[in-house]
Amino acid sequence: MTTLPLTVQSIQTTSRAQLLRRVAAVIIQAVQAQEVQPQEIAVIGPGLDAIARYTLREILTHAGIPVISLQEQRSLASVPMIRGFLTLLALVYPGLGRLADRDSVAEMLVVLSPEIDPVRAGLLADHCFQPDLELPSLLPVRAFPRWDRLGYAATTAYDTLVAWLENQRQQYHQHLIPTPVAVLDRVVQLQLSNRGTLSADQMAALRELLETAQHYWEVDSRLQQWEVNPSTPTHRIAAFIQLLRNGTVTANPYPVSPLDAGRGAVTLATVFQYRSSRVAHSWQFWLDAGSQRWLTGTDALFGSALFLQERLGQPWTATEAEAAYLQRLRRIVLDLLGRAGEQIFLCHSDLATNGQEQTGPLLPLVNVSMPMAVEGTPA
Repeated sequence: MTTLPLTVQSIQTTSRAQLLRRVAAVIIQAVQAQEVQPQEIAVIGPGLDAIARYTLREILTHAGIPVISLQEQRSLASVPMIRGFLTLLALVYPGLGRLADRDSVAEMLVVLSPEIDPVRAGLLADHCFQPDLELPSLLPVRAFPRWDRLGYAATTAYDTLVAWLENQRQQYHQHLIPTPVAVLDRVVQLQLSNRGTLSADQMAALRELLETAQHYWEVDSRLQQWEVNPSTPTHRIAAFIQLLRNGTVTANPYPVSPLDAGRGAVTLATVFQYRSSRVAHSWQFWLDAGSQRWLTGTDALFGSALFLQERLGQPWTATEAEAAYLQRLRRIVLDLLGRAGEQIFLCHSDLATNGQEQTGPLLPLVNVSMPMAVEGTPA
């Protein structure tokens, strides 16, 4: 092919970091110019890593554009909000001092109080956090000699959090808290009151946290009835926190409405997730168009070709594997083209994340497509 229609354009950069920023800039400009709605945009790639998801989500969310990931399988501990909740849970109950350190407390302050930035949170964690194996605590703000440098908003937010924490401790000693699920529910209410509305992925993580905690303590209460020497509540809470921090549970709550999940949000998905979800968008961004994973990536079970009936007893050669990859690539491209409404952007960076040059099978399409210039960035 010597040329492509204007409905297929390319976004080309040298590094992948520049590519992610430029893709986000194109989406922001199109949405602000009302050329397309966020729910009509999909960013598709043969393998969306955590860096790409985080970069696109942060840039677009900061611009007021919500983002949703299709069938994202990531642990609850990867969400900063959940880590902050677990740290706060370790401060409420006694005997969990080993699970709360300076860095986790600073992150908790940033997550729970939008008025506290990372710099002020680090200062408060250095001067107002008192480590203790039995009962770690947050000291009053005046324990910091230069507390006047924090500002009124950060000081008020910190004092409110300290008062809330002391209130929860008093209720625990008065046996007014039935299970840690009640504490987590109060933390969620506190977070909603501080930050107002949350994004779809944040709400999904909160729902999964509450569901996981509820199921955990339901099973724990049944096991305690049959154990000869039941463990203490402190050990059970510590086991729950370590269970989540080890990445055992993924943030996929049930049920999730498929109709409301992607409303008003840009979709991030791998090629396999996008095709299996059977959705369509007006604008598609094919991320890492020059990657070899468009050809070598697989969406089938390992070794499945060996069990095909027409190949029974025949070895699987390299030539046949290459032919199967090409057929799979053709099916993927035709399927994605059928799901695109108006525009397709081939997003290509000369260098991959590991610094190697990308020479994938879609690179000839990138070379003959019309490069797109973004305002404020070089073409």
